[in-house]
Amino acid sequence: MLRSLYSGISGMKNFQTKLDVIGNNIANVNTYGFKKSRTTFADLVNQQIAGAAGSTQTNAGTNPQQIGLGSKISSIDTIHTSGSTQTTSRTLDIALAGDGFIPVASINDLSRVNIDQGNQIGNNIIAGAIDSAVDMNYTRAGNLYLDDRGYLVTAEGMFVIGETGQKSVPTEQAITKSQNALNAINNFSTPFGNMTTALEDFTKQANDLMNAYQEYNDAQISYTKNEAPATGGPLYNAMVSSHSALTTLVGQFSTAQTAYNTNANAFSGGNIGALNTAVASFNSTAPLGTIIKEFNTTISQINGTYTVPAQGAGVPDATLSNLNTMLSNLSNNMIDLEKIGQSVVNFESIASNLQDPSFTNKLSGEAGLIQIPLDAKSFSIGPDGTVTFVNNAGELNVAGQIRIAMFANAGGLEKVGGNLFKQSSNSGSIDKNNNGIQLNELSIAGQDGAASIIAGALEMSNVDLSEEFTEMIVAQRGFQSNTKIITTSDEILQELMGLKR
Repeated sequence: MLRSLYSGISGMKNFQTKLDVIGNNIANVNTYGFKKSRTTFADLVNQQIAGAAGSTQTNAGTNPQQIGLGSKISSIDTIHTSGSTQTTSRTLDIALAGDGFIPVASINDLSRVNIDQGNQIGNNIIAGAIDSAVDMNYTRAGNLYLDDRGYLVTAEGMFVIGETGQKSVPTEQAITKSQNALNAINNFSTPFGNMTTALEDFTKQANDLMNAYQEYNDAQISYTKNEAPATGGPLYNAMVSSHSALTTLVGQFSTAQTAYNTNANAFSGGNIGALNTAVASFNSTAPLGTIIKEFNTTISQINGTYTVPAQGAGVPDATLSNLNTMLSNLSNNMIDLEKIGQSVVNFESIASNLQDPSFTNKLSGEAGLIQIPLDAKSFSIGPDGTVTFVNNAGELNVAGQIRIAMFANAGGLEKVGGNLFKQSSNSGSIDKNNNGIQLNELSIAGQDGAASIIAGALEMSNVDLSEEFTEMIVAQRGFQSNTKIITTSDEILQELMGLKR
């Protein structure tokens, strides 16, 4: 059989593989962080027809005579050149400008990762070597997300690994202290609501009473000036009507005043004092003290009995003056009550925060997960990978820092799907001391040759379509040429078979 038949077969197989690689490249032309591959060939075994001969005194040397037996795949390389950067303006999108990979992982030993679980709050630190607690992978795809607990994760649900922020977990003592304070506030809410309602109702009744006094006074003055004090006539009827309305409102005012005094005495004497005691025990101060003093002062100023003058008699100036002073005191009373309410809201926020974890503006120095509180007002990622956020109190805190994984031979990494790479025996190891991956073996972005981070952008695939189409044409023609070798060899064999005829 002709050797060319098998040479042609090996060439066809190799070009098929090349087309497979090209097809995968084109399929991932829009895959974030994708690194294209290329196929290289090498010649196969060569059959020795005649060996080389050295020169002699009478003859020149001769070269060896060899016939190649086809080709083989020499390598399928991953090309780690940078792709173009696409701006997205999305806060959680990052692109790496330079060498390196984002370390991401799934947890394989929960006992060594102090993560939030159910009602338990963790500090996000990984105990011991990183790769002993999690299954490490590496990616260039920077489309990141937050999960339901605020952890920074990939689209595949893997945690981003880096340096954690300083996260303080609430103690049992703090939780108990917080709960006691919140219980005091809860007990205070009902009397506070009753007091607010009573004050609003009493203020309305006082305003209505003032209007009734003024309307009666106006009607009485008009009647006295324009008619004899006798029954009948429109002015007389207006005075009688306004006097009747005033009588009704004085009664309603008296009822509202009684309800107000009852609530005010209970509120100032007991309910607000109990809350102030709870506040004092909470933080060794009584921030409601000054407000309570002002509130009690205005309560003591709201007094006086208001009667209905005899029909036809005018309203004493002192009555109107006293009522006007009362309305002013009621307004001050409402202001003080609102101050108390706002102070309680602030106190409630402080007490409630005791049960929540807190961050500082520093990194912890420990490896682990990166978490942004769900109530953060805003957050950002810096060029060095530091993730900061503004908490609900308006303070700038640090959630952690994304680190960069560097390999001696990035081309030796294995693709495992999902835009992920894994370390191989030929990629070089992040673990330099054979004691597991430590935080200091992951680089800070922008330092020691590691890529810097561009926030609000993504790295696109490094596939060049024009190059891939050209390589496709080359592969197609190469495949066709090898089929011609087989066809021609077959025709020769047919001619040989024809010699028998």
